[in-house]
Amino acid sequence: MKPLDFQKPALAEIVARVRAFFAFHAGEFRDITIRPRWATILVAPTGVGKTATAALVASDPAVRASMLRVSAPSYMPCGAHNRGTKETISVIAQHIAKHKKTILVIDELEKINDMENPWHGYIRNELYDLIGGEFSTGLNLPDMDDCPGLTIDELTKKLQTTVFFLAIGTFQSWFDDKRSRRTIGFAGKNDPQNDEFTADTIAQRLPRELGNRFGKIVRLSELQEHDYYQIAREAEAQLPERMRQLFRKEVSQRIETAILEKKGVRFLEEAVTAVLISLPEPVIIPPITLTLDDL
Repeated sequence: MKPLDFQKPALAEIVARVRAFFAFHAGEFRDITIRPRWATILVAPTGVGKTATAALVASDPAVRASMLRVSAPSYMPCGAHNRGTKETISVIAQHIAKHKKTILVIDELEKINDMENPWHGYIRNELYDLIGGEFSTGLNLPDMDDCPGLTIDELTKKLQTTVFFLAIGTFQSWFDDKRSRRTIGFAGKNDPQNDEFTADTIAQRLPRELGNRFGKIVRLSELQEHDYYQIAREAEAQLPERMRQLFRKEVSQRIETAILEKKGVRFLEEAVTAVLISLPEPVIIPPITLTLDDL
């Protein structure tokens, strides 16, 4: 997967920070007294491929790191038993133990902002520790099969030196408010037409203690009309030949509405679904069965 034009500025900015992070911890300046603040927030409206952009960061030749994505509102703090999943902290620790470099993606960051919700508080507290370079006290290494021989101190060192934190979120209310003010005409002619997403914007939508953990806000641009057409061309090129003509027809019928309604890349998913439904008959690929004589 290669980056599209609208992704390139944000991608270049994040990759530069990630590359500097790993170089810092492997270089001569790693013991300086003032600690850099590396954690980054990627902000974009819905449907423009934030997670895909994070994956591009991890696979970039200057980075080449593993990627682990955790959903902030679905995070399981230590002690949250019998909820149908492992504690997330153990999953994170085992991933870090197995990989030399990790991009830890914290998705939907803005959805743990309710100060009256105790569960959100538990999640935030554990994220504070992680981003600060510490594991929760409830982490139990003997229960982790993928961490043989590692002490908690060694694993903590890996957390501090091999894990780059990249939070991603839509912060959709900001995009909706900005667009509606201009469309309806609330913005006066002397009002600054400021598209910058700042720390103050974050502070209005996140608890300040969480927002302060991040040193940089990178914004993935809203899709423009030419971006929709480029994305459609790239998507068509990846489809089997049998689907392309039908896909092109579906896209041509949907793309103007997608641009108007700012649907983002999701209109492509709608188009390919319609293509698969309209195919006269499915192409059935029989399963491959091997016998001992075939080996």
